Amino acid sequence: MVLEDFLFPGELITFQSGKVKTLKDHFDFYITDQRILLYRRRGVVFKKDRIIAERIEDIRTLHYDEKGIAKKKGVLRIETVSKKMEPIEGKVADIKAIWQELQKYIKKEG
Repeated sequence: MVLEDFLFPGELITFQSGKVKTLKDHFDFYITDQRILLYRRRGVVFKKDRIIAERIEDIRTLHYDEKGIAKKKGVLRIETVSKKMEPIEGKVADIKAIWQELQKYIKKEG
């Protein structure tokens, strides 16, 4: 795994999920002690990486939903200080686990 190339010095991965889909692409989902990371690598000979990163402290709201009748999918919407991220979709168990893990990091206002 070459994800380590994208980690800050001393940054630790605290959570890893299965494949999720967002921005018409499939990613592995990671939570570190500082950021959420969506990472994918393609190519056999010529490797191409794609990574999306958001600081955990910038996350303001999380919205979890399920869609579908026969084959349900989990949908997670993350809103940060500066933007609403594209919905993240995947297996209900994976998306629910991401949502539950991220709850630990959300600042309670009030």
